[in-house]
Amino acid sequence: MNAPRLSIVGLNKSFAHKHALTDISLDIHAGEILALLGPTGAGKTTTIRAIAGLESLSSGRVYLNGSEITQLSPTDRDVAVVFEGFNLLPTLSVYDNIAFPLRSTIYRETEEVISERVNKAADNLRISLLLSRKVNQLSGGERQRVAIARALVRRPTLYMFDEPLSALDLKLRESLVAELREMQRMNGATMLYATHDYGSAASLGHRIALIENGHILQVGTLSDLIATPRHIGVGRLIGSPAMVFFDVLNDKDMLSIEGLPWKWRFDTSLPAVAGITQGLILGIWPEDVELEFSPRTGFAQCEVHATDYRGLDRAIELRRGTNRVRKAIALAPAVQRGDSCWLGLPTSKIFAFNAQTGERVPGSLTLLESHE
Repeated sequence: MNAPRLSIVGLNKSFAHKHALTDISLDIHAGEILALLGPTGAGKTTTIRAIAGLESLSSGRVYLNGSEITQLSPTDRDVAVVFEGFNLLPTLSVYDNIAFPLRSTIYRETEEVISERVNKAADNLRISLLLSRKVNQLSGGERQRVAIARALVRRPTLYMFDEPLSALDLKLRESLVAELREMQRMNGATMLYATHDYGSAASLGHRIALIENGHILQVGTLSDLIATPRHIGVGRLIGSPAMVFFDVLNDKDMLSIEGLPWKWRFDTSLPAVAGITQGLILGIWPEDVELEFSPRTGFAQCEVHATDYRGLDRAIELRRGTNRVRKAIALAPAVQRGDSCWLGLPTSKIFAFNAQTGERVPGSLTLLESHE
């Protein structure tokens, strides 16, 4: 892979003695969309503002095309940012809002070039018919398209999007994600796309960087993150539904889950974990959970607690004691609240995590007993 278009190294930022970013390091390569996925308050906006020069750093360095830009002013950094708020100028038309950065003293272009770029961006975002309108005549989705178009006409080294679609309804959000993906494919733009929405991150990102509490948990392709999650937070952030977790009981070095019929032995090469297996949490992706609607040997009987229709499939929540499992299934067979079903946990698909640190614990589980 070619040299990174953007590199951030060891970014640290604190607000009133609270760590907002802790040793954040990332590379984004030319022509790549890196999705920065995390919950509200995880540090996504602070990371983007630091890269753009809008937030001072406690420590760390920012490189663009191999040159350090850490000390440069925001206007001297070749990046364009689209925030969740539209920041449009209400007195100007849609055309003039999009053209605004190209008429600035920094990026001044001829009116001929401005017209070409504005019309191309408007065509790509399907807002050509809106160019003569004032922005206060637009819907929320139309305003967001205008804000994105205004960033696209700049043609910077890097585009950054900070939750640009979070205020939009689901169908409009999916439509704009598809359009952004197609534009990036056509133009080869380099993008950092911050979002709390797993679906958007999975649809857009060539790779996904997972951030939680100001820490980067893991960076990789979606398939890599699913195959080898390195932190329990990966299971919380990836998937719809997300990973299923179980607290572990320890009895004479055998692992079990309260209320469920299985017992396992956990073998690990880590001395600090061996013999302290009560400090583990077990996790499994819902897609790997096995489900039957009639009794099956080795499976645990559960009760359907809830069903949620999601279009072409539905999510059901199963309960047994304090254990809950949420899994997407097909529309058929028809099941409803109170029905029985039988749950299987394939031993080879279960991951172990340190209950205190959240880190994945390498090792293997061996099924010893099953009482059902």
